[in-house]
Amino acid sequence: MHTTGSSDGRAFIIRRFFLTGIPLSIQHLLRTVIFTANKVITEKSEKQRFATISSLLCTVVFMAYYFYGLRAFLVALTTVLSSYLAEYLSMTAMRRKFDWSDVSPLMNGLLLALLMPASVPYSVAALSAAFMATICKHAFGGNENLIFCPVCTAYIFTSLCFPLYLLRYPSPEPFGSVPLNNVVSDGLTYSYTRALDTKTASTFSLLDIVWGKLAGPMGTAAVLIILIAAVALYFFRYIPPTALFAGMGANILINVIFPVGETGWYAVLNSLVAGSYFFVYVFMACDPRYLPKREFSQLVWGIGFAAASYLIRLYTSIENSAIFALPMFCIFRDEFDRLTNSLERLLKFIGKRLAIGAAFARKYLKIGAAKFCKFAAREISAFSNRLKKKIDERRQAEKEAEPKENGEGANPAENSEDNTDSEKAEEKSEDEAENSAEAEADGEGSADE
Repeated sequence: MHTTGSSDGRAFIIRRFFLTGIPLSIQHLLRTVIFTANKVITEKSEKQRFATISSLLCTVVFMAYYFYGLRAFLVALTTVLSSYLAEYLSMTAMRRKFDWSDVSPLMNGLLLALLMPASVPYSVAALSAAFMATICKHAFGGNENLIFCPVCTAYIFTSLCFPLYLLRYPSPEPFGSVPLNNVVSDGLTYSYTRALDTKTASTFSLLDIVWGKLAGPMGTAAVLIILIAAVALYFFRYIPPTALFAGMGANILINVIFPVGETGWYAVLNSLVAGSYFFVYVFMACDPRYLPKREFSQLVWGIGFAAASYLIRLYTSIENSAIFALPMFCIFRDEFDRLTNSLERLLKFIGKRLAIGAAFARKYLKIGAAKFCKFAAREISAFSNRLKKKIDERRQAEKEAEPKENGEGANPAENSEDNTDSEKAEEKSEDEAENSAEAEADGEGSADE
């Protein structure tokens, strides 16, 4: 049994790096809703989980009955009975006792039926269920030693062998009815996913998409029913919340940013319906038997699964891309745990080196700070002494300059007297010049006479 250990509940990497910078109230909400300890199938048994999922799948079967009539029940009954019979024969061949309380054949049979069209021949459905139980499950050791998802592997095998029966679908109608004969060939069309990918999809209302009134597998388009089942499985702790939120959030984000067909709310709903993604991810991809153990590994696993499903659908002609992506990721689930362990060891090594470096930095910073303080104090003291000396020199120069200034203009009265004497002397010389000029003039006049 592939379960999640309680020792990995701390989610060291996610909480340390993902929650950095987020307000405390939002951090508390995220820890409560998303990062709750993944105690999946610890107290509760696998059988109880299988029974709960089977009961939820029965509601999807009733939705298929609403669109396709009695034939939906008959196809589901065929896969379930064939699965039980193959399980019993396999256990008998291995000389092991068949456990009738194990409802995993019921769950696998319902999952396989809901991935098929309502028009699939009963013989093909029975063959696919037998292949699922014998080759895909018990050949690897049963529920405790699964390498691939048996349901997805059986569907891939059947779609490769009988593509005309599995890739054409009857149109869903409320209280509709598909003929009950073994082979149905009239009134079949291609899936809604193919119409989206080829840009030939007609306009559907949001209500049609929510209720699953779309051509395709019987149970993969009922978005509302699958959403209710996902909420129930989350609160029952039957699916890890980290993987659930990572895969669904990444798928919606990729299809909104890079829409294949419609945009807006249509892109959000199409990301759930197209490629059977929502159904496969909730009921199969989030099964603890196929998931990594570590929370960070589940986070990366979910994002990678969403990206792989989108790329397979975008660059190939495969309609139900999520079914083909799941077996590939089942192979590498242990590698995701090894990657997480290596990353955690690397982060711890870096953290230790940073701590050592920080200790040395604090030590030498303290020493350097003391030396710097001494140097700064010495320089400040020298600068203040030089400044004081310059101030004293300036004051001394000012005191020496004061007597000279007083000597040059100390007796203003004397200066004024000197000025008056010089003025009087100038006036006297002018008077004398005038008198001499008059005397000369008089002498010249007397001479003339």
